[in-house]
Amino acid sequence: MSVESKGDMKDKEHALLDFLGCQEGWTTAFKCASTLGFSVRSIKNYTNNINADYPDLIESSRLGYQIIDKIKLSMILKSFKNDFIPQTVEERKKVILKKLLLEEENYDLDTLASELFISPVTLNNELSKIKLDLVDFDLIFRTKNNFAFIEGLEKNKKKMISRLIYEESKENFISMDLIQEYLPHFDLKIVKKIVSDVLLNKHYFLDDFSLLNLILHIAITMERSLSNENTKESIEVKNKIDIDSNIISIIDDILLEIYTQFNIKFTQVETYDLALLIMTRVLSDYVDQLTIDHLSEVVGSSIVDLVSQIQQRTQDVFNLSLKSHDFTIRFSLHIRNMLIRLENKIILRNPQMIQIKNTYPFIYDVSVFISNIVTQKSGYVLSEDEIAYIALHIGVLIEEKKAMKTKLKVLFLCPQYFFSKPNIVNKCTGIFGDSILVSGMIASQDEIENNIDYDLLISTIPLNLFPDKPFIIVSNYFSNKDISNISHKIDETLKARSRKKMQSKLEILFKEDFFFVNPSFKNEKDTIEVLSNKLHQYGVVDQDFKRKLFEREAISSSAYINIAMPHPLEMCAKKSTIAVSIHPEGILWHNSKVNIIFMLAIHEEDRLFFKDLFDFITEIISEEKQLKAILEVKSFDEFITLFASYAK
Repeated sequence: MSVESKGDMKDKEHALLDFLGCQEGWTTAFKCASTLGFSVRSIKNYTNNINADYPDLIESSRLGYQIIDKIKLSMILKSFKNDFIPQTVEERKKVILKKLLLEEENYDLDTLASELFISPVTLNNELSKIKLDLVDFDLIFRTKNNFAFIEGLEKNKKKMISRLIYEESKENFISMDLIQEYLPHFDLKIVKKIVSDVLLNKHYFLDDFSLLNLILHIAITMERSLSNENTKESIEVKNKIDIDSNIISIIDDILLEIYTQFNIKFTQVETYDLALLIMTRVLSDYVDQLTIDHLSEVVGSSIVDLVSQIQQRTQDVFNLSLKSHDFTIRFSLHIRNMLIRLENKIILRNPQMIQIKNTYPFIYDVSVFISNIVTQKSGYVLSEDEIAYIALHIGVLIEEKKAMKTKLKVLFLCPQYFFSKPNIVNKCTGIFGDSILVSGMIASQDEIENNIDYDLLISTIPLNLFPDKPFIIVSNYFSNKDISNISHKIDETLKARSRKKMQSKLEILFKEDFFFVNPSFKNEKDTIEVLSNKLHQYGVVDQDFKRKLFEREAISSSAYINIAMPHPLEMCAKKSTIAVSIHPEGILWHNSKVNIIFMLAIHEEDRLFFKDLFDFITEIISEEKQLKAILEVKSFDEFITLFASYAK
């Protein structure tokens, strides 16, 4: 039995405080444990330790835990950082890179070992791991006369700094405060105002994420300019692409203001890199005036063809239409800019990547599919950040279309219908027009049985006999309470309709032969091997299924919050089946810890059902009580009974 070191414990207490600080209201020990990868018992111990050091910081009850004073918490977290002594190899690696890239160009190795509280021998062993990390950025770690330094192009050093900052933010949003903490010598609020004002004056705009990326890029360049070996690199930019005159004007104005405010000049290379970054994210205020007929003149015929292929294949595989005027134009511009970024190796981070993936798993999965089409056509591999930007475009379109696809047919029972069109019908269609269609209007309860084509009955009178379909009784005055009740009933009915569809499929999808509780799988590779072999053994999939699973995982992990849903990019199973593996203590899936694996083997005939299935599973798991109940099942019969109950 391993003994937890004091340093490790402090790190985990810090992680718990970070997590609780981001929550609103009560958070259960189970949720803390499943999110952070600790045991429930450890959460209770860490909470007791924290309250012993900082009395009454965390309040506990049968509802869980919550922070009492968030101002006090922020001061404590700040003191944690100030007193921070790196305990692990990874933590020390980040400190070393930060010192060499942002503090000193050359650092004495003995001093470095002393500041890290490790021996020179330990430091020397750990430096080899840093060398491997630097290879990805074409940088070289060197030592001379007992001094360490990093050698390579300035632009590559900036990319390394950017990654350090994004890794620091982990699953939380990267913020101006975090960037300012890493890059402290210039007021970044002023930089943000300069960029925003220039874009506004030039009638261009950036989304918030892209603006943050741009400020980070400018701030790193400015911070690096303070180093002794500031890169006035006399490097000629090869294979330059043409920069639009409007972008050049934006760059000139931004850099003039930066020089005026901070006395910092950008080199020719730095100016070109900045121009590329802006050009591949900025949009003109006049984009809404662009028509599809003139789209190829702006983005090129190859982009128009690629977007058309994406739309067609997404329709074929997911039965999801991406064809709308606004989407086609904005997505084509996005794809053009993205390909320029990929060609020029420009890294664009998405601070919401993890949240997008976990909150909208189906949309993210469609985006993974689209990214694979882009890779096949262009040869460029998309990062998860780029995939998440695609998801934002897809998500907006899906939300726009959702109302039409999920409309309920409503039958109104209003006695005054004999005399005039009831006012309640007009009010309902005015308020809930995106969610309902008027199926009919009747004046008597006797007429209900003659109207079978409806999903919800709204009545202004009490009912003597209850219909076998959802109904709600409201007042003739149509009060705010009535509006609230109808809204709730519409949501409830839509959900019930979706679950009824699901219920009929559950017994077909889940089989005892493909169900495991707490098996000895080590990680995602081991799990995929065993489950896919089992599916192949029973003739559910062909032998190529496993390869396709790994291809999908290579693009982006199929882990979402506490679950993983491995599946191929296209529906290729011989018959639709879901293999399930439950791990109460969690299992490592890439860089995440998951508790349940649903391996989806879906036949193409069930492609219309795929989104409902995806949404159903993730909705169940997002409810803590339901997740906990599933993790406690011991047999297939217990699992299928529980799962079916969630579909009722």
